[in-house]
Formats: sequence, structure tokens, C-alpha cells
Amino acid sequence: MTRRELQIPVGTTTIAGWHYVAPGPGRRPCVVMAHGFCGTRDAGLVGFGERFAAAGVDALCFDYRGFGASGGQPRQVIDFAAQRRDYHAALDAAHRLNDVDGVCIWGTSLSGGHVFAVAAQRRDLLGALALTPIVDGWATLLRMRHQLTAGSAVRLGAAAVRDVLGARVGRAPVLLPAVGAPGTVAMLTTPDAQPGYLAAAGQAPLWRNEFAARMLLSVPGYRPGLRASDIRCPLLVQVGGADHSAPADLALAAARRAGAEVRVYPDVGHFDVYDSGSAFDAVVEDQISFLSSLSERTAS
Repeated sequence: MTRRELQIPVGTTTIAGWHYVAPGPGRRPCVVMAHGFCGTRDAGLVGFGERFAAAGVDALCFDYRGFGASGGQPRQVIDFAAQRRDYHAALDAAHRLNDVDGVCIWGTSLSGGHVFAVAAQRRDLLGALALTPIVDGWATLLRMRHQLTAGSAVRLGAAAVRDVLGARVGRAPVLLPAVGAPGTVAMLTTPDAQPGYLAAAGQAPLWRNEFAARMLLSVPGYRPGLRASDIRCPLLVQVGGADHSAPADLALAAARRAGAEVRVYPDVGHFDVYDSGSAFDAVVEDQISFLSSLSERTAS
């Protein structure tokens, strides 16, 4: 397996990606991957790229603008529309790679939601894979509200408003922790969030535990699951029965609307699916099986 660094033009900058090249001759599919909320390509995704390549599938794993090794300013700003544009640019780049025959989109958590939105817009995808996807921002917030104390909620909201107002006059982003212990002022504070995220990202030099607070005001309008019925390519949706960050029932409802293939892992939490997690082997094996079935359909 070879891993090559790529620079993909998008807008006025470039996004950085790793191209995992499967060994051997012949044309093969390529999976285009990006992380979820605040994640970078070195934080729990390396194992997926390596396993795909070992199974004869290329992978292109990239960082969004403003994150990791990618260009773009300001940093750590989660812009849903811009992230979807980055996906489109990476998908187009994958189509141009040598020996690639067919491109799939892959996402997890927040980017699992992007999979629904982007796949609904494209008719050139071999398939799509959504791992523990967040498909409805407003409904997810309502489920997660019990995680926050009243004081934490007020401080998060105040920071978001201050960040939006500051952005209008060119101020630097107001940054908050992405993950924290229960009761702290952070985006993800379930009991499994901090240990789970740090297990995946603690040794990832590209990752930073911070995000621009302005995103919080955009979350209620983030509802990519509404595009589920517009997806035309085969779709695999994987959900954890013990997921407290991406509610399984919301993902399953969107999967049904898309006519997706579904895998449910009953005792698996949101952070168990990454390459440091207990469910990684089961999750990636199901993904490889799904990708193999796509290749068989194409060959027939």
C-alpha cells in the first residue's frame, strides 16, 4: 500500500488529502472520505484508508478548508455548505486519479450527514457510506439538551452570538472546546465524548480541540436527511445502538427513505467505530463487503 499526499484546488485555496493506493494492477474504485465534527484525517480514519487499500480499494481522505493540513482562513470554522463544496472538489479529483474506476462517498457523524446531501446532488457515484450519521441538527440538539447545564447552554449561546457579530467586522473566531467532560462548556459532553474522541485524536498532530462558536447557530437548519429520497446510488448506513451523539432512530428513518442497506451495532457508541475503537473491525468489514458488492454489480 502506498499513501500519497494530494493538494486539491477549491475556491481560492487547496485542501490536503491522502491518497491510499491499493497494490496491484488494474482499475479499482476509490472511496472519498472526510471526518465529522472538528475531525482531521489523522484522527481515527487512517485505519479505514489502510484497510480499504488492503482490500483492493483506493481511498482519498481529506481535511476541510480551515482544518488540519488544508489551507483556508479563518481556521476551525465549520461551514456546512463549504464542507459540502470540499466534498464535491475531492470527488471530482478522485475521478481524475489514475486507475480509478468508480467513486464512492464516505462520511462519519457530521460528515455522514454530508453524505446524504452530497449524494443527493450527484449522479456519478458508485455508492455512498454513512457511518453514525447526524441527519437532523435540530432533532439531535433536542436529544442532547440534557447534557448541558443551564449555565453551559447560556455560555455556548452567548459565544455563538459574539462570534457571528465579530465575524461581520473581521474579528478572529471565538473558539470553544469541541469535546469536554460532562458539565463543561463544550460542544460534546456525553460521558463517552472526551475519552472516545481523545482515543481517536489524542495522538493526531493535525487535530485541535476547538471550533468556532458561530456554528451553533447553524445547527438547527442542518437537516441533510431530508434529501434521503433523492439519493440514487446504493447507500450503506451504519448506526450504533448506544450512540448518544447521533441518534440511531433518526439515521434509520433517513435510511428507510433512501432505500439504504442498514447495519445496526446494538452496543456500539458514537466513538467506538474509529480505528482505535472496539467496533472498528466489524464496521470496516461491513464497509468492505458493501464495496465488494458494488464492484460485482458493476462487473455484471
